[in-house]
Amino acid sequence: MIRTGVRALFLAAVAACGAVAGAESPEGWRLDSNEEAWRHLPRALAGRGARLPSWARASARDLPRTTAAMLVLDRLHRTKSPLGPVLRGKMRWVAADANHCEYARATAASDLRRVGVSEEEISALKAGPERWPQGERSALKFARQMTCDASTVTDAQVTELKAVHGEEKLVAMVLLIAAANFQDRLILGLGVDLEEGGPLPPLDVKFDPDAQAPPVPDRASPAGRQGPAEPTKVDDPAWREFDFDALKRGLLVQKEVPGRVRVPTYDDVLGRLPRDYPIPRTPIRIRWSLVCLGYQPELAAAWSACTRAFGEEARQDRVFEESLFWIVTRTIHCFY
Repeated sequence: MIRTGVRALFLAAVAACGAVAGAESPEGWRLDSNEEAWRHLPRALAGRGARLPSWARASARDLPRTTAAMLVLDRLHRTKSPLGPVLRGKMRWVAADANHCEYARATAASDLRRVGVSEEEISALKAGPERWPQGERSALKFARQMTCDASTVTDAQVTELKAVHGEEKLVAMVLLIAAANFQDRLILGLGVDLEEGGPLPPLDVKFDPDAQAPPVPDRASPAGRQGPAEPTKVDDPAWREFDFDALKRGLLVQKEVPGRVRVPTYDDVLGRLPRDYPIPRTPIRIRWSLVCLGYQPELAAAWSACTRAFGEEARQDRVFEESLFWIVTRTIHCFY
């Protein structure tokens, strides 16, 4: 199965990046004004000055290019998903509900209303699986299970979804749920509130790919703050069970497990890459990359643009970064 937590450390790192001078709201992260946030973002070829969502106003100062890429990814999932606006919106609401993210719940419900879904149908969605339409129930249950505990999804569940929706839409579902969980954790981590006047529609903006955003502020620990003392010994049994030999055994077992979707060849992927996607200097061998780019090149490329920009802007210590990534993948039981 495709890894759902692609660079999931992204989430924690966005919330942990250094704050800058300025007033903070009592509930959450400092929000720049709309005008101020736009001054930090790269030059926009279209849509500049439009109202930004709260989460973008929270992250634009510290991670301008990352925020711009996130805005593009958000728009693509909300307007161009091959799942269609109704199923996409319902799966997004289910993921938000599982994460207890009221901001994303309200936004997903607003998207559904915008495409003509009735209040009665939205009420049925909120009522739970017993009220979900039979034709959508498997996909909506998949969205909730992938959000709550992706490691418990079975081969049979994926086979059923693949039979109904096909491999391309199955990959789109996984990418949607991955992006939804990323966005919910960003919103919950920063504590941002819903926009005044209600949820905003997707932002129709195009950024200049060659434009440089203003430099991000220097990140330094607040004066006098010291971290906890380093432990001399890990004594948690749940963590000690994963020594290096156990990891190697687990990897050997995983290699014997057949994949749930066909992995495209690199030549297949090359033929589908978006025009502005940077062509790798060596053939892609990572299978989840081949799957994502092979089946959903536009959505996957937009996701990669986010992680690539974040890696360049955050400038994290690599040992810290990989340690944090290990904790996240250990927590969600992801062998990768």
